[in-house]
Amino acid sequence: MRDTRPYRATRTATRMSVLELLRRWPSMLFMIFMPASYFLVSYLTSDAVTVVPAKVYDGAAQTVAQVLDRDFKALYLAVLGISVTASFAAMTVVRPGMTALRRLRLVGYRAHHLLSARLYVLLIITAVSTAVFMVIFVPLVTLRSVALAGAALLLVGLVGVALGTLVGLLVPREFEASMLLVAAAGVQMALGRAGADAERFLPYWPGIEALKSAAFVPGADVTRFLGLGALYAMVLFGLSYIVWNRRTRLWRR
Repeated sequence: MRDTRPYRATRTATRMSVLELLRRWPSMLFMIFMPASYFLVSYLTSDAVTVVPAKVYDGAAQTVAQVLDRDFKALYLAVLGISVTASFAAMTVVRPGMTALRRLRLVGYRAHHLLSARLYVLLIITAVSTAVFMVIFVPLVTLRSVALAGAALLLVGLVGVALGTLVGLLVPREFEASMLLVAAAGVQMALGRAGADAERFLPYWPGIEALKSAAFVPGADVTRFLGLGALYAMVLFGLSYIVWNRRTRLWRR
């Protein structure tokens, strides 16, 4: 008997995705803890007294705050680590097994069942990596709002998942896809640290601005940035579904 009811189908596909990831658990641990280790080493070896100006939003307008260069750098290192972890995990999860996925489509699974299952697993990975970074981040960097900083980093992870999913589906080879994801995060960090206005045109900008406000501005309203980042993620997920549906589609002869 075919298991095609939406809830059961998604649950079964999710279980299959979890089992597939458990077989590759060393890679998952590496993707979570390696960026966190890089962040920790970079922070502890940075200058602890230099103060730099940073453009931040206080909820209504952009202001310039004087902050420790090490703390300002730490924000971008955290964003770099979480974005790379989330996007790489998404890329590796959505790429393999297209032949097997088409077989599942033959027995009644829909494209959204199979994609949703992978996204559920990726959300768990993103939540874990964000929690790991927050455990390291909070004792080191003085934050005006720990809750908002956590929400901003989680948003960065969600955008990373959406971007990694889309790039993983569009770019045929893993090396090129990896370079694109690293470039997106690296260019975002370089432009942000330099204070360039071009940073606002890159996908992680809303999460970064929410994080800077949560870190440096007491009582800042970051609703605008969280909403904008969520919109970015929804658009990327929508495009990913279109590509996924085409890649797993059963063509009639």
